[in-house]
Amino acid sequence: MKVFISCPFTGLCKEEEYVIKDEYRNFFDRLTSELEKLKCDYYLAIKRENWGIDHKGPEECTKSDFDAVKDSDFLIVIPGNSISKGISGGVHIELGWASALNKKMHILIEEDFQYSPVLLGLNTLSSTNYCYCNSFLDDNMLNNILDIVKKEIELKEV
Repeated sequence: MKVFISCPFTGLCKEEEYVIKDEYRNFFDRLTSELEKLKCDYYLAIKRENWGIDHKGPEECTKSDFDAVKDSDFLIVIPGNSISKGISGGVHIELGWASALNKKMHILIEEDFQYSPVLLGLNTLSSTNYCYCNSFLDDNMLNNILDIVKKEIELKEV
């Protein structure tokens, strides 16, 4: 099972440098550790680029991200919110690729946050599930994501 995790990058960085804040790094370390326990391969640009320390240029990261979307079984999408300085443009591009490639997507959205109508209408083009999650990069979101992944594993085994 290959999971592509689409999430903000720049909006999660420290103000003074292009490196992911420690509290978010902890969340993604825990998430990827749990995915490994579930025997899932995953793609997470934040981790691939060593939390921002080994930041890749546009040509490399765009190709790498596109290839990973193409090779994934499904996407977990965290579009962003006010905490991450708004909705991520990169996430929206990945959503476009995924919908064009007819990839299954699970988009975690907050009830009281305003999203683009195009994002909210992706289910008319491809297999898209909207998962309400009113928390951001915390235990609740981690558990929601793991529940989604476990259900996908069960579906694949049937």
